[in-house]
Amino acid sequence: ERFQKKEKPGLIDLAVIRLPRISNFTDFNVFEQLPDVSVRYVTSVKKLGNPDMILIPGSKNTIGDLQWMRQNGLEAKIKKLSGQIPIWGICGGYQMLGRSVCDPDGVEAAGVTELRGLGLLPVDTVFHGQKVQRQTSGRFSGISGLLASLSGLSYEGYEIHMGRSEQALPPLIGSGNVYGSYVHGIFDAPGIADAVLTAVCRMRGLDPAALGAFDLHEYKERQYDLLADTVRAGLNMDFVYRVLRREA
Repeated sequence: ERFQKKEKPGLIDLAVIRLPRISNFTDFNVFEQLPDVSVRYVTSVKKLGNPDMILIPGSKNTIGDLQWMRQNGLEAKIKKLSGQIPIWGICGGYQMLGRSVCDPDGVEAAGVTELRGLGLLPVDTVFHGQKVQRQTSGRFSGISGLLASLSGLSYEGYEIHMGRSEQALPPLIGSGNVYGSYVHGIFDAPGIADAVLTAVCRMRGLDPAALGAFDLHEYKERQYDLLADTVRAGLNMDFVYRVLRREA
């Protein structure tokens, strides 16, 4: 159902590359809540069209999905559009935007052990057997290019990936129109999504106020309340309370 949403472009049109082994697509939830922003999940150059921004999500098999993009023409189209619109890769999508992806020990899958990336970011990735899993937070600094307004904003999220860059990198790298990060949930922190959409609006010559406002914290609280109501409806709460009071 998620992948069929908003097939028609909105005032601001975001295209997410629908990788065959996509993971962590909840990274884009915040954008999907805005009525004038379309989030389209696309699988071909024809469906990609000419969006205002391209998002490349995480993948359960980075090398395999990079090959898929190369074979169906999406890679060439993304590289062409990178001079015109912002491109943002998260986790596996970030690795794909780099210079190379190597898997010498067959961590992801046996077969191809090294593949050139899109070459849009100065990153080389090598897969290791130990998975990185951690919560992370901080403040952006030194961001340049179209999304320079992100500098100074706080972020938080989590990392979960096998591949690691061969050099120490900040939580978000990029300049010009191309950006990448290992941090999932990066758009959920206050101000991040707003800064991205504001920059895209200005690129298009639009007034950012036309998109309206969206309170992600309030939205999440409503979802938690709905979940709690659903759980309550399916449980004998009197019994649960008795157990909690050790009366059962």
